[in-house]
Amino acid sequence: MPENNNGDVCVSDPNAYTVVVVDKTGTVRFRYDGRPARRMKKFYPRDIVADAFNQIIFTDCNNDCLHILDQNGQFLRCVSGCGLEKPVGLSVDSEGRLWVGCDRVEIKVIKYLEQS
Repeated sequence: MPENNNGDVCVSDPNAYTVVVVDKTGTVRFRYDGRPARRMKKFYPRDIVADAFNQIIFTDCNNDCLHILDQNGQFLRCVSGCGLEKPVGLSVDSEGRLWVGCDRVEIKVIKYLEQS
């Protein structure tokens, strides 16, 4: 279970088609059901990672994309159209790259942070 810098724990519940984030005391901070992204198929969250900026990133293997939220559950963007096929594994490195494992035994590296 990923934990962001402020100690929140982020879990995916594919059976309920939702992501749940709880604080250090176990109190639910927010739930995310994929609606802001408006994808074609039912939201199906799998792996989750939190980055150094407290962004919460998770795979949506039904829609072949990644969802990115801020630490308060605000939808930031959806990453798609980069050849993801059933993303099921996820990691982030210190250089701001996402390592995404896909169902067909393939790994994609995605630069997701914008340079300013």
